[in-house]
Formats: sequence, C-alpha cells, structure tokens
Amino acid sequence: MRKSSPARPYIEASTTIRVRFQEVDSMRIVWHGHYLSYFEDARRAFGQRYGLDYADIRRHDVQAPLIHVGVDFLAPALDNDLLEVTARLLKSDAAKLEFQYLVRRAADGKLLARGESTQAFTKTDGTLLLSTPGLLVDCYRQWERAWK
Repeated sequence: MRKSSPARPYIEASTTIRVRFQEVDSMRIVWHGHYLSYFEDARRAFGQRYGLDYADIRRHDVQAPLIHVGVDFLAPALDNDLLEVTARLLKSDAAKLEFQYLVRRAADGKLLARGESTQAFTKTDGTLLLSTPGLLVDCYRQWERAWK
C-alpha cells in the first residue's frame, strides 16, 4: 500500500457483509480477491448515503474509473464471519476520489484488512478531466459540515 498521507478531512459510510462459503478457500479463509468486492460494496453504500453513487455520476455525463487499488491483509476473515466494511472518502482538491477502507470482524471489532483506492474522472468518451467536475464541487458544498 502507498505510504500514509497526512491526516485529511474525510466522510465515511459502512456496510455489513456475511462471508459466503464460495468466498473462502480450502482453509476456510476469504480468498484475497474478494476484498475488492467488499470495498466496492462499501463504496456503493457511501454513494447511496451521500448522493455520489454511480447512477449520480452518470447523470452528470462523467465516469469515475478505478486507477489504483491496494490492500494490506492483517488477519484472516473466515467462512460465515460478519464483516463491517467502511469506505472513507478523503477530501481532495484534485479531480479524483480517494477512498480508504477498513474491514473489521463485527463480533470482536478486529481489524482484518485495510485498503485504498483512487478513481479519476473522465468524460463519457474516456477523456481525462483535469478539473473537478461540478457534481463533486456540489457534493463538497453539501458535505461542508460532515467532514471529520
């Protein structure tokens, strides 16, 4: 994972996920690739809570493709564990979405994994946007008092 950046304001949302049998390997440990799906579930929960879901982005004729993802695995998640996955959006002056993720076992609060992702903004034809799209500017205004 990238070196941690200085603390920045953030807002977050969480979701719970039950580990399904098909997500574990022969040792009953969640296969590493599923963590990206868990991050996506938390990003969707974030978007729905704060009005920045993929449908909202598309309505503004922009896209937000993933350009970076990283995961640190700290302890295994097991078959049937209930996980709490948090997506934390870091405030940025750049035209991008930077998320941090925390995956905890709900039963004991143990931190199992942490991660990060970056999404750029593009026009629908794939052209990279260098300035922050109006949708994000509007969201930042709405979230002014929500930043931690």
